[in-house]
Amino acid sequence: MSNFVLVHGAWHGGWCWDRVAALLRDEGYQVFTPTLAGLAERRGELSRAIGLSTHVADIVDLVRDADLRDVTLVGHSYGGFPATAAASRLVGRVRRLILLDAFLPADGEMLLDHAPMLIERYAEARDGDPDWHIPPLPSAAFGVGDADQAWVDARLTPQPVGSYFERIRCAHPMGIAHKNYIRCTRAPGELLERSLARVRQTADWHYAELDATHDAMITHPQALAQLLAALAGTSKT
Repeated sequence: MSNFVLVHGAWHGGWCWDRVAALLRDEGYQVFTPTLAGLAERRGELSRAIGLSTHVADIVDLVRDADLRDVTLVGHSYGGFPATAAASRLVGRVRRLILLDAFLPADGEMLLDHAPMLIERYAEARDGDPDWHIPPLPSAAFGVGDADQAWVDARLTPQPVGSYFERIRCAHPMGIAHKNYIRCTRAPGELLERSLARVRQTADWHYAELDATHDAMITHPQALAQLLAALAGTSKT
């Protein structure tokens, strides 16, 4: 069976996958939920030295150090950037790349190219305060329901600002056999328009929809786990 590596989005940590990971493990999968540098339990590492390449290395090092094969690599939201770059460095180990309501980057892009309205404001804040990083949005913005908001809000931590400004390299995982994009249809899609257009225009990406909010791993874990397992167990979609 596939080994799952589940990569979280901005402000989150590996903790956000707990419900989905438990369901996948119950089905016999081996599941890894790394926390990227500077976030969640690794917030003590937060610094300006952390960028997108740091997060790419987090994923690559995990897969190589654990000598994982037949990997289904899943990137959520911001996690689409480091997951896509990592996949291009893990050909022969990653069999399937799945982007979950995520950014699909092109080589040379930074995340803020997908949100140009934020570039000037974030650059001014970054340049005006050497300790500034990107503060988290409230969990309600990700579609988290009332019952989980306090739990999620207490765990969200600032995003390393360098991860939004560093430009990606090797963003084309050409050697990955299977690529899937899952769109969460209860979430706003304005910031994903560029990514969705690429998916539609590229024949080797297979598109699916999930009736869920953006943080589907928290709000709809059963449906998401079932879809991930179904995709991991197929070779044609």
